[in-house]
Amino acid sequence: MRKFIVAGALAALGIGLLAVPASASFDHHFSVLSKETSSSRAGQHAFKFRDKLLDPRNRHDRVGRDRGKCTETSHRSIRCHAVVHLNGEIGGFGDIKLSGDLGRHDNRVNVVGGTDDFNGVAGKMLLHGVNRRIDKLHFDLVR
Repeated sequence: MRKFIVAGALAALGIGLLAVPASASFDHHFSVLSKETSSSRAGQHAFKFRDKLLDPRNRHDRVGRDRGKCTETSHRSIRCHAVVHLNGEIGGFGDIKLSGDLGRHDNRVNVVGGTDDFNGVAGKMLLHGVNRRIDKLHFDLVR
């Protein structure tokens, strides 16, 4: 009888653990460095880009990649759409989708969704130039 009770308790515990949805874990505020790996023209007023993403504390540690396309909307601003993929070392694991305008004094792009750990996120990404080849991407996310 005792074996049946123990077996039943273990079965109930197992079913209970399976019924609890896995909560995706991500950092709400984090930064990475972005270093361009390629860029090309995509029409008269547009360009495509690809970057590797690096740990700000160790620039030799690759933590992800991004890609996107920007189109000039006026001579002072561009509209960009991009996808950032993180490998889980910083921020979380998955893709973050970005869309918005960048201008002379506006370095913010909207976060419009994501996948995996970033499923259902929103917020903003701030872009800061570190030097000619490297930008700092800072994410402020909410779910």
